[in-house]
Amino acid sequence: MTSGGARVRSGPMPDPNSGHSERVGYRLQALPNEGYTGDIPDFPLAKYMILKKDDEGNAVPDRYRMTQWRKREMTIWGTLWRSPQACAWSLPQYGYLIFDIAMYCRQFVICESSGATASDRGLLPRYADRIGLSAAGMAALGWKITAD
Repeated sequence: MTSGGARVRSGPMPDPNSGHSERVGYRLQALPNEGYTGDIPDFPLAKYMILKKDDEGNAVPDRYRMTQWRKREMTIWGTLWRSPQACAWSLPQYGYLIFDIAMYCRQFVICESSGATASDRGLLPRYADRIGLSAAGMAALGWKITAD
């Protein structure tokens, strides 16, 4: 088994204002403060299945709760796609994040539910980091939001 070597977020984050960053050409990609104004992509995940017991004890889809769930996911999805980060997500090099963004939406709705566990809630900040919604995530992706 190997040991040592670079790991995600090992050591301090690069400082875009340092001499070393200038020498190696590290600079943050500026994202417009006003957010993304393009077309919002389709939500890539299948509908979340919520089951209930029928009169005979069989598990059947709870259509009402599934509809409410989907509406909430779509609200969060739409809100995220109007954020400054969506300007980067829309670029081809960040296309791989589309499922992570969708999973963040789904996890957000799970965390809002009364049945959410501590592990559910602990996963949400990890998704936020992965898709650049947190300060650490933006730094790791090399993004910054420009001032007005």
